[in-house]
Amino acid sequence: MSFSLSPIGLVIAIGLLLPNILFMIFFPPKNIPSKTRSTLLIFLFMERVGQIGCLFLVSTTNPVKVIDGWLILSFLFLLLYYLLWIRYVKNDRDYSFLTKSFLFVPIPLAILPCCIFFVSAIWGHSIWLGIGAIIFAIGHWKVSLDSAE
Repeated sequence: MSFSLSPIGLVIAIGLLLPNILFMIFFPPKNIPSKTRSTLLIFLFMERVGQIGCLFLVSTTNPVKVIDGWLILSFLFLLLYYLLWIRYVKNDRDYSFLTKSFLFVPIPLAILPCCIFFVSAIWGHSIWLGIGAIIFAIGHWKVSLDSAE
């Protein structure tokens, strides 16, 4: 198995990381609850391992057919992800908007990155990215649920 950088995969990876870094540095949340549920270490571990694995694997995914419906869906999820970050900033960076439902989707800022990795795994025909996405989703959803009010 050889790895080479994928320009589209890099855009997806950077696109997912950028709002987390920018908004948390320049627009940190307000009204953070003093107490949240503690999360078992295994879920934190799964979240980090899955996240690192997914970011690496999506950055090296080179599908045979570069642009297809799965890639478009991935970018639509990414666009929605950015819109939800904007919603957070427009609502005075209130912590609750990091976990507030959108339409029928609970904790959308946690679910959308998982969806993006799943769809990217289908787009790239990558079983390893799919496995990483499952590991990441289990950890990320549990950590996010525990930090929700």
